[in-house]
Amino acid sequence: MDRAMLSLSLKDDDDSPFSLPDLPQYYASERNACSIIGRLLNPELQRMSKLIHDLPRKWQKSSRVREFALTRERFQFVFLHEHDLREVLDKGMQTFEDWGLAMERWIEKPPPGYLDYVSIWVRISNIPVNHYTHRAIYDLGGLVGHVEEVAFDPERSQSQDYVRVKIRFHVSKPLKKSRVLNLPDGEQTTIYYYYERVQKRCYHCQRLTHAKERCPFLEHTQSSSGRSTSLLSMQQLSQPLQVLSEQDPLFGVLKEDQVGINPLSGRPRIAPEILQEMRNYLLASSSEDILVRQQRVIASVKEAEKNPITQRTALQLSPPPIFTSEINKGKGIVFNYDQEDKLNQPTTSNSQPKLMASAISSGQSLFNSTSNVLCRLTLPSPQNQLDLQGSIPFIFSVGSSGLKEKATRKPGSFKRIYNSRKKSHKEPEGTAQTVLPQPQVNKKRKAEDDLAGASKAAKNNASKMVPREGPSNT
Repeated sequence: MDRAMLSLSLKDDDDSPFSLPDLPQYYASERNACSIIGRLLNPELQRMSKLIHDLPRKWQKSSRVREFALTRERFQFVFLHEHDLREVLDKGMQTFEDWGLAMERWIEKPPPGYLDYVSIWVRISNIPVNHYTHRAIYDLGGLVGHVEEVAFDPERSQSQDYVRVKIRFHVSKPLKKSRVLNLPDGEQTTIYYYYERVQKRCYHCQRLTHAKERCPFLEHTQSSSGRSTSLLSMQQLSQPLQVLSEQDPLFGVLKEDQVGINPLSGRPRIAPEILQEMRNYLLASSSEDILVRQQRVIASVKEAEKNPITQRTALQLSPPPIFTSEINKGKGIVFNYDQEDKLNQPTTSNSQPKLMASAISSGQSLFNSTSNVLCRLTLPSPQNQLDLQGSIPFIFSVGSSGLKEKATRKPGSFKRIYNSRKKSHKEPEGTAQTVLPQPQVNKKRKAEDDLAGASKAAKNNASKMVPREGPSNT
């Protein structure tokens, strides 16, 4: 027993890390290639289990997508078709239970800031009339986010009092409702922003990650010690990371605010590839021309920073912004009633023949068994089809699945009196029948009785004669 106790070890060999085999069976890259990764911006008020079932129905793609809850905050949607994935991403920002969602396409090695940005269409209003240009609108949109697309066409008429831009917005930043703009003539104006598809937010700090009751910036919800610790942690988080060290060849040549992270886009102001090329350019110089090369680097960076588009394409290696003439892009189905009225307007001045033709065609379509769903019925015989086009003895009745015969017209009072008298004087069989005198019937009443079972068209076509003695004096 002593030897057995000595052989026991307090260290468990199963605590060592497990290494997954580098085999294709352990990778889901092929399935994830057509998928979207997302996260809840306010997980306290958003239920993951309900999102997994409701969001595909909202997209109308329940049978073409598979849902996976990865963590308490993150989820994945795997699409069967590429066009369905594109359609969902092109809609812009998505919401669930009135709070936002951050969604991006799956990437095998996510970059820094993955799922920290959302694409939002923003309406910019109260723009000065002398500054309705692509460049001015691009810069105004850049005040609230990283501009990806501008929907503006100065060559077309516009009935909206705003211009739409698509921005890439960091979810930890507040949504700015307005900005004061200094005009070149010395005056000031206020530019207003409206964010499409954004429903709920914190009404104190205008952020998308919490409600007002949970806002850390409210003083009455925190104690003094809690306030100090939270402010200290926020200051530590807000401090930018140092990019240039003292041993860096670019130290002293470029400033930290030139190479740091852009808070609007979350990307470096100068791409790491461009910084490495600058370092190689300075290291390849001799002691005589080192100052000349440093001045060239400083001048080139300042020249690129003057133009935001050049700074984005040359320094950040980002694609240039898209300028589109579709002012309603990203809104979904938009009914253009003005264009429909122009298409429906007749080209000729005399529209009476077209109106008559449309009325005739609509009347014929009622009895067309190939075009009208209600009329796809089998008629008894071809003769009934002729009756449908002529006297129309059949009509539709509400709640029935077929045609019913129209009730016959009630006979006149003279006819009913005559039939009742005839039935009352009818004797039983085997007895001698007495011939009753026939009542005197004028020719007009007799003609109506003869045409009682005829159609309306036949009555109209019946010949009308005038007596020889001429018309009456009444």
